[in-house]
Amino acid sequence: MTYEDEKFGAVENVGFADGVVRGSLSIALLVVIMLVPSITSYTLFGLTQLAIYAGLTAFIGWDPIYAMMKQAEPQQSAQPSATVASYPQREVQPDSNGHKQAA
Repeated sequence: MTYEDEKFGAVENVGFADGVVRGSLSIALLVVIMLVPSITSYTLFGLTQLAIYAGLTAFIGWDPIYAMMKQAEPQQSAQPSATVASYPQREVQPDSNGHKQAA
């Protein structure tokens, strides 16, 4: 793991594909806002806020809602995984052809 991954992994929580989708959504909302004349003022305000949020999170690569959801997830306890050594040993018995086979 590189230094950038250790220090900036928590800072950037929006991936490349998600950023492209958010940026495209922001541009599409701005186009709708400019081209549709019959939008009410409440709808205009809501679409403008959504476009700003989507564009800003795409630009900086960090989403506060993603960060809050990640913190709200319960921490999973690290339990040791079962290994081959923890299983009981099987006896090897020869089959009818004389080859050894697990029982």
